[in-house]
Amino acid sequence: MSFLIFLRSIWSVVILFITTFMAVFFSLLLLPLPLKHTVFNFIIKNWARLNLFISGIHVRITGLENIEDKSYVIVSNHESVLDIFAIYAKLPLDFRMVSKKEMLKLPLLGFVMKQYLFPLVNRSDSDEAIEAMNSTFSKLQLNNLSVCIFPEGTRQGGKQILPFKKGAFVLALNYGLPILPVVIRGAGDITPRGSLLVKPGKVYLDVLPAVSSRYKTMNDRNELLYQIESQYREFLKEKNYLP
Repeated sequence: MSFLIFLRSIWSVVILFITTFMAVFFSLLLLPLPLKHTVFNFIIKNWARLNLFISGIHVRITGLENIEDKSYVIVSNHESVLDIFAIYAKLPLDFRMVSKKEMLKLPLLGFVMKQYLFPLVNRSDSDEAIEAMNSTFSKLQLNNLSVCIFPEGTRQGGKQILPFKKGAFVLALNYGLPILPVVIRGAGDITPRGSLLVKPGKVYLDVLPAVSSRYKTMNDRNELLYQIESQYREFLKEKNYLP
């Protein structure tokens, strides 16, 4: 069984490289076009869906009734690299995901991410990260795009929640946007942190009710952060996912 998982993992990685190259290539061709963001949204969602399908991973989403046709600051816990695929494949919103600044070092991919308004931040410096997100976010709003942030700051690799960082909440307060919590379960079991092995399995995405930041000020930042972080812990305990 482990040998079959190894073979499937190799196949999945090969397909990932091929589909990523194709996505980057077509995204470069789109750059001069006025509807480039609309077409790119289609490309990245289907890139995610195809790679999940090839890997034998099924994503079940609940809470779609909590999503309205508006811009959000989307926040999610971060178990595995699979989280990125699951969120893009299933969340019916157009958004860009905050990524680490080191992505700029990757030939063409980093360039494409910057052109398509992915906020690229220095994760070791919260103030610099917030400044980078603010500088990009006004452009995201002009293109009716939400932003997705992992407030833990890094993949925690299992059934736990790391302390949330302030960036997502500062951004929501600055722009008066609602915060949409998305809870991921199961991704860390399929592809643990630091592993390239991909096991077929099921990932659960639970969309919780949005939390308004309207009428709140920057003085409410810590209270808002604690409210959302507590919401995650309580939900996961109800699902017997946290001790």
